[in-house]
Amino acid sequence: MKCEAVYSYFYDIADRINLEAVKGYIEGAEVFPFYEYGKAVPEGINPFELPIILDFGKKEIKIDDADINLKIQCVIYSVGAIAIRIRLPIDEVDLPYIEKTAFDKKFEDTFRNVSESTKSEIEKTLSKYIKVKEKETFETYRVYFIDDDASKFVPENKNWIAGILLDEQNYPELSNDYVENTIKRRLTYYKNDTIIIDWDAALIVSKAGNYENEMMIIDTSNVQLLEYRVYQEEIDKMIDSINAKTARIQRSLWNVLGNRRSMIKLSAEISDFYTEYKDMIDSVNKIVMSFGEWYLARVYSLLSDSFKLKDIESRLESTFEMLVRIRDFIKEQVSEDTSSFLELVVILLFVVEIAIIIIPLMKL
Repeated sequence: MKCEAVYSYFYDIADRINLEAVKGYIEGAEVFPFYEYGKAVPEGINPFELPIILDFGKKEIKIDDADINLKIQCVIYSVGAIAIRIRLPIDEVDLPYIEKTAFDKKFEDTFRNVSESTKSEIEKTLSKYIKVKEKETFETYRVYFIDDDASKFVPENKNWIAGILLDEQNYPELSNDYVENTIKRRLTYYKNDTIIIDWDAALIVSKAGNYENEMMIIDTSNVQLLEYRVYQEEIDKMIDSINAKTARIQRSLWNVLGNRRSMIKLSAEISDFYTEYKDMIDSVNKIVMSFGEWYLARVYSLLSDSFKLKDIESRLESTFEMLVRIRDFIKEQVSEDTSSFLELVVILLFVVEIAIIIIPLMKL
């Protein structure tokens, strides 16, 4: 194989997935192995934090009456996300054909259909053991591998590379500044290899022929982006729910008991949601920390910079801090309402006590 185009589709299908259990009830499930391939490989990795990989083997499809052989893989993450990889091996360094896979929408549509079919198959199996969620949010990412000398290939094909990464068919007309800006996120380990990262795609040029470690880090970064998007949507729903529920709570002493129950329930919902989010962040960070050595950590850093993951996480944290303040305010209101209710009870008891004394006297 001289080249490969990999279309990956990322879905959030469950709250959590027990990877150890998956290995028990899905035949062929394996913990991702870090491959020795000439670069430094991290040691002492906690295997239970790494994803599970399912190999679905080869699948033959037709596009424009041409037979195309694909390789299908599914990567399962403990945070409840999966990545479906549609891998198209290409025998020669055929740039026009790679262009066709990138720009001809029939390829994209066909790969998406294969991905959806594979996702349904995975969900059907997992639904026997876990609760599968119906989510419309998903991410896509493309990776192109070219078996060539990067020190020669990249300078000679800068516009082509930018076009592939940007999905821009008219790449010969791109300005030099725009091209350089597009390919600036790159990392070179040896003189003749490189990885170039952009928002929608990455290009790996190397004579090594093995880039599974880079693929896993690319997948993990996309899963992180997906989970952040999902939680942002959940936060928006939670805020709408808080507004609706607080609007229904009647601010009256005579409704103190009902208000108290409603507000305690709302406070608990916020706490549970915040705990779930922090668990997700911790789980993703454990995977990221497992990268463990300079080269792989730098690849992740390029992806994180391209996806603006730190900025997104910072915005999420700010929003969650607001939710925590709302929760604390609700707790204060519950405490105040409880005090008000107790004061009311004391007043009522005092009135009853006076009535018990006065009523007999009124009969005299």
